Amino acid sequence: MTQTYLLEWMDLTVTSTLNPNKVDLSMITPIQSRAIIKKATQQTFLIQSQFTVQVFSLTNEKHIKILVGNYYSTLLFLLDKITEINRSNDLHKDNLKEVTATLISCLDELITFVESRFSNYLGTPFPIIERKTDRFTLVNSPSNKVLCKLSTDQTALILRASDELKILISKSMNHLFKTIVPFLSTPNKVNLSYDSMRSKAYVAEERDKEIAIETLERMIKQIKQY
Repeated sequence: MTQTYLLEWMDLTVTSTLNPNKVDLSMITPIQSRAIIKKATQQTFLIQSQFTVQVFSLTNEKHIKILVGNYYSTLLFLLDKITEINRSNDLHKDNLKEVTATLISCLDELITFVESRFSNYLGTPFPIIERKTDRFTLVNSPSNKVLCKLSTDQTALILRASDELKILISKSMNHLFKTIVPFLSTPNKVNLSYDSMRSKAYVAEERDKEIAIETLERMIKQIKQY
């Protein structure tokens, strides 16, 4: 049975739409950038749900291993590619930096999803591969960082609100994230990208907003008991 290639949009966006060797990136408008950011977030959720369906529609373990392995290697390739673009001198506009940061975060989330849900179908023990971007370390390695139980998206919302309400005062929101995020870790990652987390604060899903609000409400309840 032929299955849909779930990474088609991500693949085309990274290898074509944002490839400075193929297009003039200066022609991408802020409106187009926002559309890409929104689409990337939507695709990340859709890919996770549809990929799970694809895996469980197969009964042959060999076929499952091939499917999972192919997606995993493609995600790593796309992450390396967009990270390379993000570091290039072709991104002269802030809106493009936000686009690449969002895609890096989305691909990272998808890679973590495959590693955590389907590691038994990959060829080596979890974590599977030391990624070439040098942005990641082993989750279970010793760390003096503060472990935050919220996701990067949810943490980003709280930090953004703290900045805008002047609860945490810094010379800029970028500076706030750059100062705080390196000292945080999550259950899935030790090293977090501050620019990626900052971009997530502007494209949050409704469910992430709900969880962030629920967390703050629990904190309020706890403080009342002091």
